[in-house]
Amino acid sequence: MTPNPSRRRRPSPLVAAPLVLALVAAACGGDDDEPAAEPATESDSETTEPETETTEPETETTDATETDAADTTEAPSGDASGFASMEEIAATCPADIAPDKLVLSTWASQEELIGPSFDSFTEATGVEIEFLANDLGDRLTKMAAESGSPTIDVAIVPINEAAPLFENGVTEAADETILNYEQLLDVAKMEAGYGGSIIQFGIAYNPEFVTEVPTSWADLLSDDFADHIAFPTMPNSGGYATLAMLNRMEGGTDDDLTAAVELIGENSDKIATFYPNSPAVEPQVAAGEVWIYPDIGGAALASMDRGNPIEFTIPEEGGPVGMNTLVVPAGSDHLPCTLAFISHFIGQEVQEAWAEKLYYGSVSSNFVVPEGLTVYPNDPSTIVEVDWATMSANGPDTIDLWNRVVVG
Repeated sequence: MTPNPSRRRRPSPLVAAPLVLALVAAACGGDDDEPAAEPATESDSETTEPETETTEPETETTDATETDAADTTEAPSGDASGFASMEEIAATCPADIAPDKLVLSTWASQEELIGPSFDSFTEATGVEIEFLANDLGDRLTKMAAESGSPTIDVAIVPINEAAPLFENGVTEAADETILNYEQLLDVAKMEAGYGGSIIQFGIAYNPEFVTEVPTSWADLLSDDFADHIAFPTMPNSGGYATLAMLNRMEGGTDDDLTAAVELIGENSDKIATFYPNSPAVEPQVAAGEVWIYPDIGGAALASMDRGNPIEFTIPEEGGPVGMNTLVVPAGSDHLPCTLAFISHFIGQEVQEAWAEKLYYGSVSSNFVVPEGLTVYPNDPSTIVEVDWATMSANGPDTIDLWNRVVVG
């Protein structure tokens, strides 16, 4: 199947930041750092958990960490878009303290897709951005093992992982004084990190084998697709998002995912594979071995770009929203320049890359989605509010049950 640009660049309801704001407001409940509907996070995939995961999210107010990274007592002149200029950002990472490189730990696909948007930061500061590509589990394990003496300068995690990392002392509190912070949507401002992009979960499917558009999350486990279903590994923001939807259909709530986990256990013989991230399942999709699986809307569109035979839909029950979240490991030797990089990350160029290359929503109130570009979420009526904070807090119990009922 060749890419169909019309699927990606058709007129989209989400064309300006105010609507993004409306989407997020509709998605969120009371917790600012939780994506009330989650985002991104790429699943561990590519997530909200935004991993998410919601893409939205958990947010707590916090006192800004004191650093020499940025002084915003006077409003910066910024560039034409309203974001801080590269000159201003570079000034917070002066040559006398700038390291040769900063290490960014994230999913493998992002180096090719959003990596070029870091070039201007490198040109202005002399600091190379080195990608450390790994799956979420490896990323979290490495960060915990290196707590207090990290080799990672900044990591991208789903929204549901940000708070536990911070609460366990693995990551720094967010610094509210950095450039471009004020332009963040409220849901992207959190004590445990910084929103990077917003995502929405739905269902990806191969129309050659799934001849009718799935209309419900329950369709994922249809007998018609037995032995050709894929499901995210756990923990994974895409997994949590899907479990939350299936759990509601079973009469459960987000504070106890038992019903959904047991449902997956009962249907595990239909599942052909469990995947850590969307690109990992693509070879099986291309080979016709996997017909249907939960995915991030933007990741599905990017997969179409790579020629994979899939379509994407948000079921009638709606789709959870998540958020990819930037976190800074505690004890970094390069904190001022790391914060300068984050200022760039939440600015115009990188936010544009997320939209153009991965079709993810922006975390900035200043950003305007290019006309005709489809991103997810793009329809407020499809956003489902999920309690990422509670699911995260109950994660150990959920994973224990998952390992017993599904894995073991």
